[in-house]
Amino acid sequence: MSELLRVEGLSKAFRVGGEWGGRSRWLRAVDEVDLTLADSETLGVVGESGCGKSTLARLILRLVEADAGEVVFDGRDLRALSRRELRAARRHVQIVFQDPYASLNPRLTVGEAIGEGLRIHGLASAAERDARVAELLEIVGLRAEHARRYPHEFSGGQRQRIGIARALAPGPKLVIADEPVSSLDVSIQAQILNLLLDLQRRFGLAYLFISHDLRVVRHLTDRIAVMYLGRIVELAPSERLYTRPQHPYTQALLSAVPAADPGRRSRRIALTGDVPSPIDPPSGCPFHPRCPLAEDRCTRERPELREVEERHAAACHLAPFQE
Repeated sequence: MSELLRVEGLSKAFRVGGEWGGRSRWLRAVDEVDLTLADSETLGVVGESGCGKSTLARLILRLVEADAGEVVFDGRDLRALSRRELRAARRHVQIVFQDPYASLNPRLTVGEAIGEGLRIHGLASAAERDARVAELLEIVGLRAEHARRYPHEFSGGQRQRIGIARALAPGPKLVIADEPVSSLDVSIQAQILNLLLDLQRRFGLAYLFISHDLRVVRHLTDRIAVMYLGRIVELAPSERLYTRPQHPYTQALLSAVPAADPGRRSRRIALTGDVPSPIDPPSGCPFHPRCPLAEDRCTRERPELREVEERHAAACHLAPFQE
């Protein structure tokens, strides 16, 4: 498979404070992130709330401007494009948001919302748009007559199907799915995940799938990147990450996932303390205040993401760990 997306050294800090004469500080939301994504591949990005996953998605799309780094999509650096060039490029990179109701304009009918991308990019006449919208609704499991309704007339799962149809309309190569099932009931989650898999097979889509739920991403993704305090701390093929995690943070996350077999017991790794503030991160390894294996070196030297096994990278001084 050929490379579709390459992110190098992507960073973003937000200025916080400074009101009423107070001292302003910088919150490092995304810190020197590197990743790649191939055609038709699914890369999962997981981590606790506030680790920078959603900010990473918005930086890739340039919904938020990065401070440093490159975002090369299909051979073009998106950060170097003009506004007009970026609009044309966004036809090929679409996003499905976490909250399907907030992401849909309540004043537009479903048909208008789905057809908006076709209109903006000049991909179809008015009559052709209507036919394409009806086709897309059928593809995502809704009916053509739903195009005349408004978002408030649908359930959460149906609204997310509408969001997926809207993302599909311009014919993208990459879809960024930002926590697309976290607000849905478990039974509906399974339906949406199966729909995403079906669409990937049908259209050859690549996915950047963002989630905090390791159970959700296991069978959907080819590779998984684990984020902590704005940095990727582990990156590996999905099954290898689940069977041979090489970072203590990943090991702790996996130990907290309920086992499918109630008779099977696994050792729970309890983390102490709270997640450090990205405004004032700890020295050395950012995970060391909570790590049960931390050594003196971990408090002084920040580990770089490095290959510890074939196709398996971890940012830990102690890796690789033996079984």
